[in-house]
Amino acid sequence: MGTQRNGFKKEHFILSVDVGTTSIRGHVYDKEAKIRGSCITQVVPLFPEVGHVEMDPDALWKGFITVVKGAVQDAGVQMRQIEALGISSQRSTFTTWDRKTGVPYHNFISWQDQRAADLVKSWNRSCTMSAIHGVMKVLYFLSRQKRLLAASLIVFSPQHVTFRLVWVLTHYKQVRQAVAEGNCCFGTIDTWLLFKLTKGQVHATDYSNASSTGIFDSYQMCWSGLLCFLLSLPLSIFPKVENTNHNFGSTDQSIFGVSIPIMSVVADQQAAMFGECCFDVGDVKITMGTGTFMDINTGSKPHTSVAGLYPLVGWKIGSEVVYLAEGNSADTGTAIKWAHNLGELYTQ
Repeated sequence: MGTQRNGFKKEHFILSVDVGTTSIRGHVYDKEAKIRGSCITQVVPLFPEVGHVEMDPDALWKGFITVVKGAVQDAGVQMRQIEALGISSQRSTFTTWDRKTGVPYHNFISWQDQRAADLVKSWNRSCTMSAIHGVMKVLYFLSRQKRLLAASLIVFSPQHVTFRLVWVLTHYKQVRQAVAEGNCCFGTIDTWLLFKLTKGQVHATDYSNASSTGIFDSYQMCWSGLLCFLLSLPLSIFPKVENTNHNFGSTDQSIFGVSIPIMSVVADQQAAMFGECCFDVGDVKITMGTGTFMDINTGSKPHTSVAGLYPLVGWKIGSEVVYLAEGNSADTGTAIKWAHNLGELYTQ
């Protein structure tokens, strides 16, 4: 992990950036996986209305750039010594933007956002959902295909992108017009960062992030045509899905002064699973941050749960796919912080 020039060895490093719900963190690692430099900045959520949780794309971009430069500076190295960049990010927080200019049509809509909660409840109780469940149960009885059993049990959640995207297409005329003109891109944070870092050359995501949206079929490993048909979601706006260890291209030289290869993007909970070395079937990790997330390694096949666990792609490296089953409580950390602040209020 170094080159020999003029009689001395020049070290190379790897930069990892995590874009979380409350902070953006960056670490520079050496060849022994030791942290040589770090930087952190806060993410400030926006609450324009009750139940709405958003993030300013420009502020997020500036925070990302600040963290990258700060971590490299803290490591005491030069940007040209960064051999690869990896990005992990919060899942299911998304925006849509102009394919030509890269300008977002609206703020990021957070995974915590509840604007589509009533729509989700309505669909879950609808005759359409009852009919889908019934048909899928019959098909599963006849074929014994696990994906049909999963479809017979599916329940929509506000945490998934699905109905928040339906809400966007319903309420934002400029997004509908851009879709009609073929000029609309959809993406979670990882996809948007890739688009920005490559100056619009790459519109992509990885399997872990895609599977966390609720619009991706983890059994067929593609965007769900059936779901998009039912909800009138245009398949044309979705990014290409690549392996977790895919070479996603390089950052434009104008951003950091050099081009840095982007060698991986991965969803945050799946990244935590990998980082804790949960590589064997049955391995479990529990993380507590803004929410609490429990993930179980289910091996090379997605798990069809009758108890409410959601099947996800953990990662896809080469031809190997590792699946997870996940259960979560979205507001654990937020509730603890609220209780802590409440306690401080009453002790003052």
